[in-house]
Amino acid sequence: MKVTVEVSFSFKSELDDNPVTIDLAEGADVMTALRALARLQPQVSSRIFGPSDEVMPYINVLKNGGNVRFQRGFATQLQDGDCLTLIPPVGGG
Repeated sequence: MKVTVEVSFSFKSELDDNPVTIDLAEGADVMTALRALARLQPQVSSRIFGPSDEVMPYINVLKNGGNVRFQRGFATQLQDGDCLTLIPPVGGG
């Protein structure tokens, strides 16, 4: 199945392509998609994952516009055609 991943704000310029289309096995979840993105775009891996290989706590992930934290978190299952949006922290004032 194909899932689109787009990154908003701070590190989107570090991606070779934005959005990125990822091929995943049926039944894949959000964490699988994030790991696949990190393999395809290794330059952003450290922006997504911490030293213990966990997703950084300040990264929000939306699936088709809804925050996965209010679904099954990073275990939220994906379907063909879904769109994930990564929202890194934004500073300013």
